[in-house]
Amino acid sequence: MNNKPPIYKEIIKLSLPLMFIQICQASLGLVDTLLAGQYHYKDLAAVGLASNIWTPIAILIIGIMYALVPKFSSADAKQDNEACAKLLALGKRNATVLSVLGFLALQLFAFSAPYIISDQEVAKISQHYLHAVAFAVPGLTYMILYRFFNEGRGDMLPIALTGALLLVLNSVLNFVLVNGHLGLPALGGLGCGVATAITTYCALFCLFALSRKSLKSLNNNNRSVESSEARNLMLEGLPIGIALILEVLALTALAFFASVLGTKVVAAHQVAINVAMVVFMIPVAISSAATIQVSKYRGMSLPFESKRSGIAALTMATLYGGIMTVLILVFGKQIAPWFSEDPEVIALISSLIIFIAMFQLVDAIQMVAAGILRGLEEFVRPLVTVLFVYWIVIIPISYAIGVKGWLVDQPDIEHIWLLLTCGLTFAALLLGTQSYLQLTKNVHKPELANA
Repeated sequence: MNNKPPIYKEIIKLSLPLMFIQICQASLGLVDTLLAGQYHYKDLAAVGLASNIWTPIAILIIGIMYALVPKFSSADAKQDNEACAKLLALGKRNATVLSVLGFLALQLFAFSAPYIISDQEVAKISQHYLHAVAFAVPGLTYMILYRFFNEGRGDMLPIALTGALLLVLNSVLNFVLVNGHLGLPALGGLGCGVATAITTYCALFCLFALSRKSLKSLNNNNRSVESSEARNLMLEGLPIGIALILEVLALTALAFFASVLGTKVVAAHQVAINVAMVVFMIPVAISSAATIQVSKYRGMSLPFESKRSGIAALTMATLYGGIMTVLILVFGKQIAPWFSEDPEVIALISSLIIFIAMFQLVDAIQMVAAGILRGLEEFVRPLVTVLFVYWIVIIPISYAIGVKGWLVDQPDIEHIWLLLTCGLTFAALLLGTQSYLQLTKNVHKPELANA
């Protein structure tokens, strides 16, 4: 009975490098928001709105490419270099297609900005930002390919080093280009887009260099692949991308709802979202670790250990969410002036602190519960839950109450965040209950319990 695997230790060991990588990535948006907000609140609003267009496209690409991770992992476990080389060739083909589609989509949105953003000054800044950041798409897509190549093989060091470079270089370039240092013109919000494009290619070259030894061992030699194989691989990843993008698009819709309430409101809303997303990266890492551990024990026909891993991950998420809720409530108002010097924007950010705090606890639970379900190969339940909670409940009701002012004296951003928090609480209850029931169900399956 004392030979039980150290469940918490295993999850923490998997989570730590993933936490570092996720925080570095999430901090990129936070740096853009911080420096654009210090430059001018209209640049903050413009970068925020443009990011809500660019981010879903990037996440869709990441989701589609994610299908490579388990395939690289399986091929590496079998020491099948031939299969790894073929997967890499398929990934390159798909990366090229996705790069072109992503670039064109962002340029189209850039030209559409004056028609979808009411404040024309904000629209112009958003347009310039999107034109610049579109050039980052090919670099991002190939960087994701080499990241998943390393991640699937369990080699996290090149990814972590690249993530650190990405964060540092992006911060420096943003500071220089946004404010016009070193003799360069001050570009404002456009500088954030240019910095993102330059940084992405630097990170790609860094990751490729760090992966060169592993890549050489495959003897790839630019092998040709069937277009049907590449298409099938892309279709396998498409449901993952759709599941990820549904939640992001919901947040994008809420950002545009906020824009109807005024430029300063959307600036405060964007700060709140970025703060929440950075803190949220820890549960994302725990969720990924939970998926790995639950699926590993499930594959070994050890359902009780699978259940222990799932419950341990949920416990960690709850503790983390609770701690962050308290910290944000205590110190949250002190960080508002970091993002803007405008008194009204600062006051709006401060008014959202309680909702940002509650967001952490419920979103951590629902994210890790979804990770557990993915580990149990329950892909439909999280997708249906996100679709229902966001697109059937939160979005329509937020528009009716937060924008149109139904059932309230006056519409405001606090109503939108209150409804978002309530919806996520419902999602956490649904997914948490489903994950626990599925873990318990597997334990009581005779063919698994007695294996």
